[in-house]
Amino acid sequence: MDERVKGIVLRARDYKESDKILTLLTFEKGKISVKARGARKAKSKLKAFCQPFCFADFELVDSKIMPILSGANAIDMYFDLVVDYDKYALSSSVLEICDKICVEGQDYSSLLLTSIKCINEIAYTTTSPKLLIAKFIIEVLKEEGVIFSFNSCCNTCGKELLDADTFINLSSGEIVCGNCKLLYNEKLNRPEIEIIKTLLSNDFSALSEFNFPDKEIGDTLEILNKNLSYRCDIKINSLDKKKIK
Repeated sequence: MDERVKGIVLRARDYKESDKILTLLTFEKGKISVKARGARKAKSKLKAFCQPFCFADFELVDSKIMPILSGANAIDMYFDLVVDYDKYALSSSVLEICDKICVEGQDYSSLLLTSIKCINEIAYTTTSPKLLIAKFIIEVLKEEGVIFSFNSCCNTCGKELLDADTFINLSSGEIVCGNCKLLYNEKLNRPEIEIIKTLLSNDFSALSEFNFPDKEIGDTLEILNKNLSYRCDIKINSLDKKKIK
């Protein structure tokens, strides 16, 4: 049975002599794997649609092992990312995060929509890609149940938080005071607190209005990436320290 799904290519790998296996994140079926027969041949009509970041309506044919890609109508290929190494390298983390936290058989429509928003802003605006990725990670953590609250210590003491005495629990994402910090807690400095608060209260499209120093954004992104790694037990290779800094 033929069907159509709308989604983005998270990953593509070579298979046999001329095929590719694509990992897609779709609105209709969540995360799925599909086979693109002959996609590595020079004259293949499917070749262009088998690259990471391809956002398209994919036409699939049912098969015993996995669906077969029979055609696609591109919505956006994000060519602007390909010609900008820094943007491409950082935005690759969006695909990597989705690939590592998503499992087949679940609905990830909200995450997919958030991913497209983030990639659009990176590709077509001058907003700091690091700031946009930091916003994306916060949205992912929120879907994982992390609630960032700076009103008071999230531990039982309920103490008012001061900029000089604020920590983040990397495992739970809770914001705590110095008296309640544990082994896997990281100090948050005033700039990092301000950036996180800004990301919590603004959508992707509004972040162009803010002009934080690049180092402060990088420090904030590093902390949020650690939080994601501890929370979801994953390592995001496209967000190693060298690329963030």
